[in-house]
Amino acid sequence: MKNVKQTRLLFIVICIYVSSNQLVAQFNNNHRFYIEIGYAGGTQFPSSSSVGVYGAAGVFFKSFNKPASIDFRSKELYVTNPDQQATLITLTYRMSIVKGLFIGIGAAHGHQIMMNDFMNEPTSALAGSNEHIMHGSGFNTELGYNFKPFLKRIYPNVLVSYTQVMGHHRNFPNLTVSAGLRIGLKKMG
Repeated sequence: MKNVKQTRLLFIVICIYVSSNQLVAQFNNNHRFYIEIGYAGGTQFPSSSSVGVYGAAGVFFKSFNKPASIDFRSKELYVTNPDQQATLITLTYRMSIVKGLFIGIGAAHGHQIMMNDFMNEPTSALAGSNEHIMHGSGFNTELGYNFKPFLKRIYPNVLVSYTQVMGHHRNFPNLTVSAGLRIGLKKMG
């Protein structure tokens, strides 16, 4: 019962924090180009959890008179049940809904390989050329939030993404939650 009360309290605090978006949200920190790094975790359906790291590079612009971006993102994940290594690569168009909150949709490609094959030949597994690797392509959807910077060019964000990758007579649906730091590179001109 104590855990339920703590979870409710945490949910209420997050709602208050997000709802006061004038204090914590921002569109893009006035930078045209950015890179992003962080951690990702989630699940690969039907019953495999996943954890790993990600990196991204992107560009901001105006679309429909609102800030938008296109980014290229790569996630390296360890997937359980059975032990596997997975790479998810996405190219996503994002559009701001309200200050801080954005949605995205795009294309995805994935590689997945059993962990013992990955450990025996990590270079070919990461390059996607290992003969035991499973390739697939599909789509990616995202919902995320950009926070105000704690330094001039560095600001945190969170992202929930659903990626459906199909290939080799198998589907690899992934639901991941990512938290990272975005670093603005060049000011908008």
